[in-house]
Amino acid sequence: MKTIIKKPHIFFFSLIPLFIIFAIIKKGGIIDITINNTFFAVKIHYWCYFSAVFTALIGINYYMLYWAKKRTVHILSLFHILFQFAALIPFTFCIFFLNTKVVFTKSSIDFYYILSISYILFTISICLHILNFILTILRKTS
Repeated sequence: MKTIIKKPHIFFFSLIPLFIIFAIIKKGGIIDITINNTFFAVKIHYWCYFSAVFTALIGINYYMLYWAKKRTVHILSLFHILFQFAALIPFTFCIFFLNTKVVFTKSSIDFYYILSISYILFTISICLHILNFILTILRKTS
C-alpha cells in the first residue's frame, strides 16, 4: 500500500486495461440518461473508453510529479485512490448488470441511483486530485 501511495501513477495506469476490457465485454449495452425531459442514450463502451483516457491522464499527471521528484501529499493521494476505487465498484456493478435480463424478486435495484453515487464519489476524488496536484506544485521542498 505504501508503494501505491508513493507512486499513485502505477494504480491509475493499471486501471486502463481494466476499462478497455469492460468496453470490449459490454459493447452493446446502453445507458439512458434523462436530464430535464431530454433523453440521452450513451453506449457503455463509450463511458469505458472515456474512463480509460481519463485515468491515463491522471496517471500521466502523477507520473510527471514523480518524474519531477515532487512528493505528493500522501494523505490526499490515499483518499484520492480510495474514493476512485469506491467510485469504481458501483460503476462496474452497473456496467455488468445494466441492460441484462436479471430479475430481482424482493426488491428492484435502481441502477441510475447507483451510477449517481459513483459519479459523486468520482467527482470528490477528482477534487482531491486537483487539490493534491496544486499543493504539490506549490511546495518549495521536494
